[in-house]
Amino acid sequence: MKSLSVALLLSITLVHLFAQTVDSTKTRPVSQPNLNDQRNGYEIYQSTGQIIGASPYTMINTIDNRYEGLRGSPYFLPEWNKGQIEMIAGQNYKDVPIKFDAYRQHLILLRTRVSSDSIIVNADQVKSFQFATNDGQFYVFRRYPTAKTADGSLREGYFLVLYQRKSALLKRIVKTLRKADYKNPYSSDTRYDEFRTVVSYYLLKPDQRLVKVKLSDKTLEDALGDHKDELKAFVKQENLSFKNENDAIQLVKKYDSL
Repeated sequence: MKSLSVALLLSITLVHLFAQTVDSTKTRPVSQPNLNDQRNGYEIYQSTGQIIGASPYTMINTIDNRYEGLRGSPYFLPEWNKGQIEMIAGQNYKDVPIKFDAYRQHLILLRTRVSSDSIIVNADQVKSFQFATNDGQFYVFRRYPTAKTADGSLREGYFLVLYQRKSALLKRIVKTLRKADYKNPYSSDTRYDEFRTVVSYYLLKPDQRLVKVKLSDKTLEDALGDHKDELKAFVKQENLSFKNENDAIQLVKKYDSL
């Protein structure tokens, strides 16, 4: 009887001990709803934490719509103008629609009689081209493949002729493309590509030396080399300020007359 009482007491104790075991179902974290299951790809999240989470390896695809497109044009003038092309071999083509691509330094011809497509005229075969705009502006572009210069690209491209007799005053017009820059922390926050015009001036001397100049009396006088006293007197007499290209043209023209 005593042994039965001990066994019964032991059984009650064990039951009581197991009753104190922690219920794992009560401590299990309540599952949170998956936000991604409740949203579609077009909804906006209030914070990146909602989609990034705590993992350092999480990757997200985003759409960057800050780019604002392209500004400017690669062409000297955007429209077609009827002009004349003088070829090195002696042919002349008149009243043909042309454009000058100042970015690639290409002369482009519109073939209206064939299929209204455009072609690039081989620069090695072109001596010059010229055209007038609807507002009466007249332009002459010429190549100087035999010019004496260390910059070979100058012999391959075109110059706008401001004046030419024994000497020549030339204007180099080049378009450059500046790319958008906004995607890194040290960017300039420029959100568009842009064609920019770069202008420089050159003096072609009678001996075919091509010298880069600025539109100033001193620079031009130094580049021309001689007759400096006469040229200085002319600048003073004519009150030339060199605020425009015409004053430079007048000085080079005076030099050729001496």
